[in-house]
Amino acid sequence: MDRKPQNRYINALTDYGFKKIFGDKEIMIAFLTDLLLPKTPIEDVIFLDKELGGVSEYDRGVVYDLLCKTIDGNEFIVEMQNRSQIHFSDRIIFYLSRSFSDQEEKGNSDWDFQLKPVYGIFFLNFHLRGFKPLTLRTVQLKVDETGELFTDKLKVFTLELPDYRKMREEDCKSKIDYWLYNITNLETMTTNVPFQSEQPIFSKVGNIAELVHMTAEERQKYNVSIDSYRTNLSVMKNERLEGRMEATLANALSLKLNGVPVDVIAKSLGLTEEEIEQL
Repeated sequence: MDRKPQNRYINALTDYGFKKIFGDKEIMIAFLTDLLLPKTPIEDVIFLDKELGGVSEYDRGVVYDLLCKTIDGNEFIVEMQNRSQIHFSDRIIFYLSRSFSDQEEKGNSDWDFQLKPVYGIFFLNFHLRGFKPLTLRTVQLKVDETGELFTDKLKVFTLELPDYRKMREEDCKSKIDYWLYNITNLETMTTNVPFQSEQPIFSKVGNIAELVHMTAEERQKYNVSIDSYRTNLSVMKNERLEGRMEATLANALSLKLNGVPVDVIAKSLGLTEEEIEQL
């Protein structure tokens, strides 16, 4: 009997896998360069403490996946989200607001409120609820009447991954496509990470992500992370199924109240007559 081949690479969508890959300075700089297309090269990034405390002892602190800063002071919140949340867009604003308020020069009465840019970069293992599905969404503050940019200090990117599971390598056309395809599908790859000729950094991504290079302690941490990842996927699947069932039952009740025969409703919606009778 053929054995199922063992995975070659870690799952980059897990907490451990994501931080292991993007916690590498060279990889982070390459990714930020391909995403932002800066006018001048990003020479260096500094990884910061990922936890910001509240303003007072009663305020809620925030913990990021990765928080880094360039040498010119631009700050980047980089997160991987596997489970959709009702108020996720509000959470993004909360996160960025904390980073801005942390720039206050406390005790300096001459501080003139000049801020350094803060960028929120969110990898989403789902499509953002309430919005048209996009693989890359860029959000900034603009003037409604003129479309003018109000400030270039705040910028949010949502990178939505679901579509990359159905894509082939040849479907990828941009550098961001290369990144998102590789991050989404890394765990199932059995050959070298693709697109190395277009972006040589993917060779390092592959080296870092290979399971054979992990120590026993790293493997233990990864196993915990993969269990959490699978639990989140299971919860999301159940939530989707429950949502579909609620919609089906609502449709069945509407048809029943409008006099449609129970047997017709059952055949149309895939329910039992008993389920419909109980409505």
